Amino acid sequence: MGQAEMPAAKGGSMLEAPLIDLTAGEDVATRDIARACEEWGFFQIVGHGVDPALMAAADAQARWFFARPATAKRALSRSARNPWGYYDRELTKNLRDKKEIFDIGPDIAGAAGETELWAARTPWPADDAWFRATMGEFREACEALALRLLGMVCVGLGADADRLSASFRPASTSFLRLNHYPVEDPLGEAATDAAAGADLGIHHHTDAGAVTVLKQDGVSGLQVWRDDGSGGGDWRTVTPTPGAMVINIGDMVQVWSNDLYAAPVHRVLAMETVARISLPHFCNPAYEAMVAPLESLTGAGRRARYRPISWGEFRQKRADGDFADYGAEVQISDYRV
Repeated sequence: MGQAEMPAAKGGSMLEAPLIDLTAGEDVATRDIARACEEWGFFQIVGHGVDPALMAAADAQARWFFARPATAKRALSRSARNPWGYYDRELTKNLRDKKEIFDIGPDIAGAAGETELWAARTPWPADDAWFRATMGEFREACEALALRLLGMVCVGLGADADRLSASFRPASTSFLRLNHYPVEDPLGEAATDAAAGADLGIHHHTDAGAVTVLKQDGVSGLQVWRDDGSGGGDWRTVTPTPGAMVINIGDMVQVWSNDLYAAPVHRVLAMETVARISLPHFCNPAYEAMVAPLESLTGAGRRARYRPISWGEFRQKRADGDFADYGAEVQISDYRV
């Protein structure tokens, strides 16, 4: 079943995603991550080293931001030229999501070509330096964790841990997103004039980049599509685990693994009785990176299943599709050979 054909039903059984303790030892954790990537593409980790106090502070600051008046938030809105900042009408698969976001972009202007996407700056609130400091520290902690996990993914694929390090230099294009899934439509009365489709918090998709590190609150809503191998399947709800980070691989790991690991299709239900906050950090390659299957997975008669992908071009197309309906959204399947 293709992504465009996913069932719209809002039900779903619970998913006890693999729970991996990084303090169990590097070899054990690497083995467990490899199995989780191959079987699920999703897992949760504890013993990850991100300070619980920092996680709590980031959650509190996100709640502070989304509780601000709509006019204050919209003054920091993203635009067609600047993808960072606040937005309340994002699209996924050309359908509007029922959520608010605040995207904190990478500070790499001048180091990643001349495209407007990477030269843009995050429009921070001027009245709260603590918000900016907290989110900056949380983003750095998540990036370090994501790159550590990516090294373990490489080892699980039979490559050196630092095999993909160059793909994130001279500067990664990773970014932190603050998600708020309110009970009421954030567009209020204007919703009737906006793009239709705000029946889910986020419509089904795969993440474009390498690894996503997600801090959930205690409210369920994240769902993963579980294929039954015969063309069917169902949605599984990822149960929040206190103190854990939820990890999923993205399209670029699917390419690097030459389809050994599949980026999981997931979505978020629309909130009906209680709001939900989540903080995903998207670990993404450098703008200049070219992504192709690893050599260790294409030798001995095994062909590459993807042509080389310009990450900067791929990400730009996804950003455009998130902002407005420009037609069919780019998919990793467009690059298959």
